[in-house]
Amino acid sequence: MIKPPNWRPPTLTTERLTLRAFTEDDARPLFEHARNPNVARFTLWDAHRTVADTMLFLRDYAVLRYLEGMPEPYAITVPPDPHPIGACGCFWAAKLHQTMELGYWIAEPFWGKGYVVEACRAVLDHVFAEYEPERVQARVIDGNTASERVLTKLGFRHEGVFRHALLRRGNFEDVRMYSVLRDEWAVTKSTPG
Repeated sequence: MIKPPNWRPPTLTTERLTLRAFTEDDARPLFEHARNPNVARFTLWDAHRTVADTMLFLRDYAVLRYLEGMPEPYAITVPPDPHPIGACGCFWAAKLHQTMELGYWIAEPFWGKGYVVEACRAVLDHVFAEYEPERVQARVIDGNTASERVLTKLGFRHEGVFRHALLRRGNFEDVRMYSVLRDEWAVTKSTPG
């Protein structure tokens, strides 16, 4: 169901973060992080070369997802600084089968601080409450051990490896599949830590 053009996912807050919808004002600060090849090393998108690349993401990709009513992409911010340091969110991978997919990335200066786990936990709480998927999955390009650690901390289970499942930048990549089910998330959520 298409949403009104001004619909945006609700702002989510955690102990250290604010997750909000992107705006075009985010182009310049987001570009400063999205142009880093280390950040884009395991992403499906290439490092941004110009602010125009970032604006394309904001105007086309983000707005389209919002029109679809998706809680994705969320800008990850660390108050009081309003500028985005990364993105996360969920979209329907197979609505008929009640399966959503989680995606995320964060700028290199913020690696290793637990921000991605904290942001994704807030998004997953929102998604399981409001969208009611039975399953949320996440795909990780083989070799991205940091991303695998994020998913493990969130209670996702490794399901297997899809060999040469992705042709990216001229190379076939193996993809690791992870997931968490609704009842597993309820247990994970109620477990301290």
